[in-house]
Amino acid sequence: MKYWYQKPHQSIAEYVRTVLILEGCSQPGAAELPIFTNGMPALLCRTEKDGTGSENIEQLTLFGKCTPPGCWAINDHTTVVIYFFKPFALAGLFNIPAKTLLEKPVDLHNWNAHTTNALKTQLNYAASTERKVAILDNLLICQLQQHKRTCEIIKYATDKIMCEPDPEILSVILQKLSINERSFQRIFKKYVGISANQYRRICQFQLSFTQVRTKQFDKLTDVAYENGFADQSHFIRSFREFTSITPNIYLRNGLTEKDP
Repeated sequence: MKYWYQKPHQSIAEYVRTVLILEGCSQPGAAELPIFTNGMPALLCRTEKDGTGSENIEQLTLFGKCTPPGCWAINDHTTVVIYFFKPFALAGLFNIPAKTLLEKPVDLHNWNAHTTNALKTQLNYAASTERKVAILDNLLICQLQQHKRTCEIIKYATDKIMCEPDPEILSVILQKLSINERSFQRIFKKYVGISANQYRRICQFQLSFTQVRTKQFDKLTDVAYENGFADQSHFIRSFREFTSITPNIYLRNGLTEKDP
């Protein structure tokens, strides 16, 4: 087996982290699978050549979380192309609710039979792995063109909230995107899987937790105000909600001991 990573096409680079390609071959190559984070959303294309050399499309599947080990079984006639997506990109690109993608893998034929049949025909006649990648790139480019507004909303909102998770940020986002609150909340929950405010609170806690964990503060009040909490009590309630203990107990004992 041989494998390599390559950068995604520039048209989809904002939504795809990387492309991993594995080829079965009789020539000496890597005996082990490459190291990768198996938890990123992914599109996997698996093809096999039969005894006549004809290509058969064995799998075209979207994974909202982990890719099962069986997908990585490679023989001399196998080619696997897998696109790893950035957070929250996959659902918007394919117009599939995040909840659906997290529940189970989605076969592309069940997503859109007509598009998938056309895609399989193109892949069957692809003369090289390079050509397969170009065909899959084109699929993603077309999806982005069709759902560009949704993808831009989700990307901008999740990135902005992650960096600035204070309560006022949602109003800033609505103004920047020129979208009403009802439409924004509906789109966000569908393609992220939780409400915008829930996501904001998770990001807010994560930033404050990092500050506590690394002891980058003089007083807990400083942590509270620097991360957009109303006051220290609000911060302590949030910390306890996410960890089941108070910040002071965490600083003394870590996360192993729970506050009674």
